[in-house]
Amino acid sequence: MNLKPELAIIKKEILEHKGGLFYAPAILSILFFVLVSLAGLLEPSSTDPDDSHKLFIFAFGAGAVFYIMYTVITLFFYYADAFCSDRKNNGLLFWKSLPISDLKILSLKFFTGTFIFPIIMLGWIIVGAILAYFVGLINFVHFESILMPWTAIATLLNLSVHFIVIFIVGSLWYAPFYAWVALLSVFFKKWSIALAFVIPVVLIIIEQIFNFDGFESSMLADFLGNRLTEMFVEHGAHENVKNYDFDFDKDGFDKYTEFSKTLTAKTFEMLMNVRWTSLVGGLVVSGVFIYVSAEYRKRFIEG
Repeated sequence: MNLKPELAIIKKEILEHKGGLFYAPAILSILFFVLVSLAGLLEPSSTDPDDSHKLFIFAFGAGAVFYIMYTVITLFFYYADAFCSDRKNNGLLFWKSLPISDLKILSLKFFTGTFIFPIIMLGWIIVGAILAYFVGLINFVHFESILMPWTAIATLLNLSVHFIVIFIVGSLWYAPFYAWVALLSVFFKKWSIALAFVIPVVLIIIEQIFNFDGFESSMLADFLGNRLTEMFVEHGAHENVKNYDFDFDKDGFDKYTEFSKTLTAKTFEMLMNVRWTSLVGGLVVSGVFIYVSAEYRKRFIEG
């Protein structure tokens, strides 16, 4: 089956990194299921009908935090290789033979890492939540304490939408850092991993030397620190978003309706507190890095 060059590039990136995207998460998910199941069998089962729902929500949140960290690390190493990997096995010559520009090729690679890979990781978060549901069935042996499938599905849909938003916003926010690593990889290949840290550190030291203030201040260090941590306008706004608790004292359908409304409100609150101007500015910087990478690759890298 013939694929358009754009789809072929995306498919190639996924296939080349299937170990980190599929095999490793699958092993980790199975390990999680086995260990938690064994731990649940050793502990006395709960008779509280709400404990299974709380466990399900907690398992989703814990899995999300783990896979977010896993995605950040995976993408860092992906971008350290993505823009220069085509030099192997005459791959660059093949892509240059297609009616597609270097800028478009690198943009598609960046799109794959920034959007497609996190979506795949979200899929593993959902898999983890489903496994957590079966762990609950093992641990909560009393019928009246089992989380009903329709309740689990409704909760899973709400949490999935919430974390889709988190993944998209987070990916866009940290895009300049990944584009920076990708840019360095075009010039220095695998040395980009070390240089991504060394170059800013050297620039910070030079700035502090010429400030003549005893190494007490650095505008560059402050800027990078704020860029890494200050995604939200209000300090700690993300802490409110991470709190999934709601009133379990309500009965029947009302408690799950409240959960949906509460999570929707927290998602909207998070979006309203994102520093959108800084986010857009970071995307512009990312675009510049990708453009410079494409121009260098087109003019100076033959194959």
